[in-house]
Amino acid sequence: MVTPEVITYYLRRISQILFDPEYTTAGLYDSPRLLESFVIVSLYAFATSFDSFLAGYLRTETMSIGFLSFFVSALTTYLLWFILAMVFHLSAEMLGGLGEFPSVLGFVGLGTAPLIFTSLLSIILTIVSVVFFPEDEDRLFPLLASGLTVLGMAWGSPGVICYFGMKNAEKLHPIKAFLITFVLFAALTLIVLYNSDVL
Repeated sequence: MVTPEVITYYLRRISQILFDPEYTTAGLYDSPRLLESFVIVSLYAFATSFDSFLAGYLRTETMSIGFLSFFVSALTTYLLWFILAMVFHLSAEMLGGLGEFPSVLGFVGLGTAPLIFTSLLSIILTIVSVVFFPEDEDRLFPLLASGLTVLGMAWGSPGVICYFGMKNAEKLHPIKAFLITFVLFAALTLIVLYNSDVL
């Protein structure tokens, strides 16, 4: 049951994740906090899926397209969480990481916290673009939405928060943690920009 105490707890945790990723990831080597990660990934999945629902429904005026967009987006979010954690973990193992997969699943999940806020802003962009600028010939709104996603990724998964997770939960040297994080961030940024037709 969702109580005011639970809501307050998660708001505090999200604030801590955003503003003190070093402290947040420090204990993940011993305790992966998978429930917290699952809740945060679920909040992100709901926000981004609702944005997909609005984009699908408002552009086609077909409810089934909206629901299909919602479910595909939610499924993609959970799959990406697992796959990204697997890639981080395997990369860390190749470079001498000492952590376990649940710890990596933990910090990658916690790293989706910034993406909750960028998804909420993206919902506003979707509504504004469809209602006020249906003929966006310059593709300004997809560019803004992609920029928001990249910004959230830079701070969260696979960015800064994952860097601290690799350093603390995988016990990797900071340079190795940075290299893995940078390569994954760059790869996902290219995928996001390519899929949004920005490139």
